[in-house]
Amino acid sequence: MWVWEKLLTSPGSEPMDLGHSLCWPQVAKPPGKEMLKELNQQRRAKAFTDLKIVVEGREFEVHQNVLASCSLYFKDLIQRSVQDGSQCGREKLELVLSNLQADVLELLLEFVYTGSLVIDSANAKTLLEAASKFQFHTFCKVCVSFLEKQLTASNCLGVLAMAEAMQCSELYHMAKAFALQIFPEVATQEEILNISKDDFIAYIANDSLNTKAEELVYETVIKWIKKDPVSRAQYSAELLAVVRLPFIHPSYLLNVVDNEELIKSSEACRDLVNEAKRYHMLPHARQEMQTPRTRPRLSAGVAEVIVLVGGRQMVGMTQRSLVAVTCWNPQNNKWYPLASLPFYDREFFSVVSAGDNIYLSGGMESGVTLADVWCYMSLLDNWNLVSRMTVPRCRHNSLVYDGKIYTLGGLGVAGNVDHVERYDTITNQWEAVAPLPKAVHSAAATVCGGKIYVFGGVNEAGRAAGVLQSYIPQSNTWSFIESPMIDNKYAPAVTLNGFVFILGGAYARATTIYDPDKGNIKAGPNMNHSRQFCSAVVLDGKIYATGGIVSSEGPALGNMEAYEPATNTWALLPHMPCPVFRHGCVVIKKYIQSG
Repeated sequence: MWVWEKLLTSPGSEPMDLGHSLCWPQVAKPPGKEMLKELNQQRRAKAFTDLKIVVEGREFEVHQNVLASCSLYFKDLIQRSVQDGSQCGREKLELVLSNLQADVLELLLEFVYTGSLVIDSANAKTLLEAASKFQFHTFCKVCVSFLEKQLTASNCLGVLAMAEAMQCSELYHMAKAFALQIFPEVATQEEILNISKDDFIAYIANDSLNTKAEELVYETVIKWIKKDPVSRAQYSAELLAVVRLPFIHPSYLLNVVDNEELIKSSEACRDLVNEAKRYHMLPHARQEMQTPRTRPRLSAGVAEVIVLVGGRQMVGMTQRSLVAVTCWNPQNNKWYPLASLPFYDREFFSVVSAGDNIYLSGGMESGVTLADVWCYMSLLDNWNLVSRMTVPRCRHNSLVYDGKIYTLGGLGVAGNVDHVERYDTITNQWEAVAPLPKAVHSAAATVCGGKIYVFGGVNEAGRAAGVLQSYIPQSNTWSFIESPMIDNKYAPAVTLNGFVFILGGAYARATTIYDPDKGNIKAGPNMNHSRQFCSAVVLDGKIYATGGIVSSEGPALGNMEAYEPATNTWALLPHMPCPVFRHGCVVIKKYIQSG
């Protein structure tokens, strides 16, 4: 029989229409079916029953053992009633319950004694609440299974709230995944406008919210506020803060968002909109603008990707240059080609990301040391010559601090270079800063705790420098410590959780960890492969080491491995497009077309 019914109301919400639902018998076939049938006949005849439950003036006679075997709540209640002696002198144990409806108890007992029950959209919620409260776990599973099959765009948020309130994890996760996946449909329903502020924020803030356009999220926020502007307008900034405004098109920001009265009347809202405008206007400075709002949703087509830039290959005992630029999307574990390098046979360059763009500086080509700076524009997928350093160099380091690109040391036309300069990507100007105390090339450099660190490298005599140099940008001063423990060269350094990690080098698997607070150095877990001339980045709280070469004769490595700080271990990852070393490696946000 088909029934049309309304089901499920969450606090402050309209009833949720579960639509067409067939009265669905949930039939269990427990062992001893004939015994249960006999016990049920005894229950109906009130034969051999030893427990009387009184609900709303109605009396239900049952068998203690049968009820206790199905409900932990009644098992505990029966045990305590027997132990406290309050039932002395009575022929049967008697329990009076005030927090249960009589017709609901009747349905629960029917299931306990027969293993079958007709559930429909009119009683599912009430039965689940009672089954959960009185710990009829098998019955809960039956109700959950029914409700999972009844999820629609018009009721999933109410089911989600109910499941959370009852701590029904299976139904909660099912309803949550369903609601996130069909957000465009949910956004058109009345139900979303009636859920609580906290539930609404938790929903639209989720990274997995399936929307191709952040404009729809913004419009849904405005609709929710305008449903009851008197009481909800005070939450405008709190709600707008979980919209990924930087991913809204600039023209929409200017023509729609800027003209919304709710936004215009709130200084905090205007600040959030201005933050998004700056993100659009200053792409070079995006590295310094990272907030939860600049993190792309998983469905947006924008992902944080690891980009491999150029490098060298081993072909037999000879080497050749690569012009390929590729990126790896960890969301789907796929590699994608990007615009190739616009030059050939260049090596020993340095690569760094600033905002969502990539800057390649210096290097050597045909024996000539270069000062060129090329920029890969992520939005346009092309390379352009944008500037030149004041000092040509190769085998140098580059990094970003406070929105500016620093180039440090390296090998120049006449030997090691102590020169340090920084580049403002907005004004396209270079500025010299204090030189390195010790001129080195092929060092490991990173930013940590407001300082720039340069570890080891090769000194002017061609040997391991054995020195740690640190720079404070605010005072434009360097300091250094010489130590035989700092013997790295041809190895990258990255910063994670306040520690500096130096990876591989000198054909080693070693991970060296520096604690800037304590000033000490210790050995970390070995990588799976020896890696010299590898590159490394940090993404989503993990370190990724890419490529490298095992020995001077090869082979070059065509894999990555990831360091997981929670387990302090390295894990090998699927192969890269090809073996490579002396390459650049950075992380940027990149629009990845589906398919």
